[in-house]
Amino acid sequence: MAAIRVAVAGPNGTLGQPVIKHLVKQGFEVTLLSRDPNKASKQYPPPTKARSADYTSVEQLTEILQQNGPFDSLIILINRDQLEPQIKLIDAAIAAGVPHVVPSSFGIDSSSPEVHDLPQIQGKMKMEGYLIGKANEGLVSFTGINTGLFLDWALEVAGIPINLKGGPTFLADGGGVALSVSTLDLIGQAVAQAIHKRDEARNRFLFVHSAVVTQKQLLQYAREIAPDRDFPIVEVDTEKAAAEAREKMRHGETGMMVAMPLLMRVSFGLGLGLFKKVDNEFLGLDVMSEDDVKALVAKYVNKKW
Repeated sequence: MAAIRVAVAGPNGTLGQPVIKHLVKQGFEVTLLSRDPNKASKQYPPPTKARSADYTSVEQLTEILQQNGPFDSLIILINRDQLEPQIKLIDAAIAAGVPHVVPSSFGIDSSSPEVHDLPQIQGKMKMEGYLIGKANEGLVSFTGINTGLFLDWALEVAGIPINLKGGPTFLADGGGVALSVSTLDLIGQAVAQAIHKRDEARNRFLFVHSAVVTQKQLLQYAREIAPDRDFPIVEVDTEKAAAEAREKMRHGETGMMVAMPLLMRVSFGLGLGLFKKVDNEFLGLDVMSEDDVKALVAKYVNKKW
């Protein structure tokens, strides 16, 4: 049986390493589409292959995706804010006859009306709407994967949902609100399994998580691990903070930091950060134990920043 051929656009981003690791582990034939193929080749040695990709050219992308016959699936890992490159990749997949796309839908679920005015996901919503439209026309199929917050990335890079770098944790509505979170490795597994099950997951948005956590729980772990350290908090009333953010935006203030309280309100105050039903079992994905979560927190508590 011929190997499943997969193209990955945006391999040098946050999700590149875990996704490509699991694609290779599953025995897929993986081709990387990158603006910097030399960097991709160094980061991902054979059996992967890297090709120079011009995300402004549907024609060039189509040519790559048609090489040696069309690929079985295209995985898009480009940042969700970059709308036009994603649209061109979808168009190229259709033109090349690639039957299946995994879009850059990772993160928050954009289907709830309460999130539709979030600046952080406007590009994601437009891309998903475009892809769904093409799927409804029968031109391509897709499998979207909603993952919630990238937990290990967030602890290391973003200082959320708790800050382990010395700054304050912004504790939303008391810190006891449950949140679905995923590790980068689980996301890589989910993508690989979604390719295997692309017929069963045709034109569906799947939901996965590694764990359900609260900010108070994670802070408790951090304080148990490092009892001599201070982990300061700032209490946030998400309803009030969101109202203040909307007022600033009405007066012309922009930027992700201005809009961050809106995301906090949706995720914590309205409880939409918790996936009520997940597809872990369908994809064969394990959930972390409390000890696993505590060990992950310990990794970053003990990290020398």
